[in-house]
Amino acid sequence: MDAPAPPVKLPRGGLIVTTASGRVQFGVPPETIKDTIESEEGVPRTFILPPDMFSLEAGISMAELEFPIYYNFFFKQQTVRVICTGAQQDRVLTVLTEALFGPEHLDYVDEFIKGADTPGYPDLAAEMMNFRTMPVQGTVRPMEIDDVIEFHLAEPGTPVLLDTLEVLLDKNNTYTVKDQGRTTATFNSHGSLAPETETDFSSGQVFYPPLFGITTLGSGHGFSPQAMTSGMIIWINRRGIMVDPPVNSAVELVRLGVSPKILDSIILTHCHADHDAGTLQKIMQEGNITLYTTPTVFNSFIRKSSALTDIPAALLEQAVRFVPLTIGAPMNINGGMFEFNYSLHSIPTISIQAGYGGKTMVYSSDTHNDPAFADQLFEKGVISKNRRDFLKVFPWDRDIIFHEAGIPPLHTPMSVLVNQPEGIREKMYLVHVTGDMIPEGSGLKMAPTGLAGTLELEVAPPEFCRPVEILGTYLDQPLFHILPPEKTMEFLCIAETRHYRPDTTITQKGRSGEHFYMIMTGQVDICLEGEVLTSYGRGDFFGEKCIFSDAPKTATAIAKSDVRLISIHRQDMQAFIRNTPVEETLFHLSSVQNKQLRDRLDKNPIFRNLTPSQKTQLFQILAPSEGQREGNSPVIRQGEPSEACYFIGQGEVRVIRNGSEVTRLDAGTLFGTWMIFDETAPSSFSFTAGPDTILYRMDGQDLTLFVKNNPGVFLKLYNHAY
Repeated sequence: MDAPAPPVKLPRGGLIVTTASGRVQFGVPPETIKDTIESEEGVPRTFILPPDMFSLEAGISMAELEFPIYYNFFFKQQTVRVICTGAQQDRVLTVLTEALFGPEHLDYVDEFIKGADTPGYPDLAAEMMNFRTMPVQGTVRPMEIDDVIEFHLAEPGTPVLLDTLEVLLDKNNTYTVKDQGRTTATFNSHGSLAPETETDFSSGQVFYPPLFGITTLGSGHGFSPQAMTSGMIIWINRRGIMVDPPVNSAVELVRLGVSPKILDSIILTHCHADHDAGTLQKIMQEGNITLYTTPTVFNSFIRKSSALTDIPAALLEQAVRFVPLTIGAPMNINGGMFEFNYSLHSIPTISIQAGYGGKTMVYSSDTHNDPAFADQLFEKGVISKNRRDFLKVFPWDRDIIFHEAGIPPLHTPMSVLVNQPEGIREKMYLVHVTGDMIPEGSGLKMAPTGLAGTLELEVAPPEFCRPVEILGTYLDQPLFHILPPEKTMEFLCIAETRHYRPDTTITQKGRSGEHFYMIMTGQVDICLEGEVLTSYGRGDFFGEKCIFSDAPKTATAIAKSDVRLISIHRQDMQAFIRNTPVEETLFHLSSVQNKQLRDRLDKNPIFRNLTPSQKTQLFQILAPSEGQREGNSPVIRQGEPSEACYFIGQGEVRVIRNGSEVTRLDAGTLFGTWMIFDETAPSSFSFTAGPDTILYRMDGQDLTLFVKNNPGVFLKLYNHAY
């Protein structure tokens, strides 16, 4: 008998093993169905969930079952079989209930400017139930969770039996899969199940955003293998508002030279996996994110995210600045005027209209936009006359129309869009489609994707365009957040702008420095003897050492791309920061920041994927601390609270509990982080540094401020062992 084929890692993550009972998938990162749907063997029916259902490092789910469920239920008329623990079952049920059926409890009247009298006011419960009711096993009835998924619970020592399969979970969280009595594969959480997506912060590209425009990140649907799922960026005043960012799109934008600092806002339309997975991932990355959506959608998102990550909902809510939308009331975002409404979909979903400088756009979001269908729902008593009349009047007069199309009844029939007047079809761009879905000669087209396909609406620049750009760069830097508002005017008065072409030397090693620099656009490489130490982008700064010393430059700064800088003479900068906390912070940074410490940070799984800006913030709070204590005394004692946490730069630290050694931590490890969640909590362990150990201390208040500015780090530290 031939030896069983080894497990195969899918391009988007997860492992596949072939058995006599079909393929079995271990770990389900987002969009892995796109890897299996085109394969000869097809989409698996059987899935094993890994012990960690969420990758904090990658910011993505390892249990993304929504689209495998849709495929197996609608196309194969069968359930998905999931092998997991009892605790995982409860979490998966929470996720799927929100995604398939929407919120169980609805209370949204206060989301509308005039309550139930607001035009378009919906009965969301009735609409969701209408979409949920369908032919199931020969009977038209509401679909239930048991119709789409069956759980097979794994407990250590008790095998799960499925057809020819025997799946056994041991006490070390390792799954052994036997097929017809022979071991086929073993799965554990030691190997990475997430796709390999290295972030490159040294991009030589630069993207200059429009005053008003739209970049389509993806125009496909959840089953299209080659297309990114639907999502976009609405640019207003050269800052971007991401709409349902697709998974890994934020990382890809960094690679293409778009700074995360100008993408600090998200509009979340609804909580299907192809729309909300990238939102959670973005929150896990750099900086504070402002999330715009309705309380109904936000609460659903938090419930899903909490179940996926196993992080309490209250902590997730702290990690994002939520701005609730009011339906029927205009809202100013980045200087543009937005309006939002609930579309007609299987779960609560919002549509978007935006205007700036006399130009307008509309995004239908996922919806069934068909006047005849609205009439049918009214006749059935599903929607009111108010709702019907509102749904039948779509704003086709906008300058640019982004409209979804897909498979009814969840999506708009293509025939409705084909029958629109030629003038409307000319300014319409389709999303949630593939090219073969668009009829030839219809005049319809897919939205162009990528930065090169950005659609720009020509508007006149505002009167204070240049000061606004300088101010935006200033506000993007957390270093200055602690300064009083009146310092902003002073900064504008001392700031000058400079432009450098690619490969131009900005400052030269060995020469004296006269200026402090902040980057408005582009990338700057800091180099030493031909080696790039780090690359800086929008909002980052360099040249701080010249503020405190006449010593020659220790590295060379080179424009990697077309670069626009804010330049401030050292004397002006000295006066600007004098007697402020920024002065002490920059002085500390100028003395502690070096290549050796950067290399040590890269050994830590949480710190290594931080942006250069985030690492600079870390340097501001890291302080060398002696490793060896007199008499081998602990750095942190068991049973006592800690005022600081520690990063191991060199050597090792013994972890001791009740007098017995538990483990040893090596270079690149962090310990003592529980204090950011409860500063009075006593330590469960003692930590003792060995000889020649180099530790870096972070005071509790400093670390708390750092994670407040970087909530993704805060979330990643929640389940940190020490």
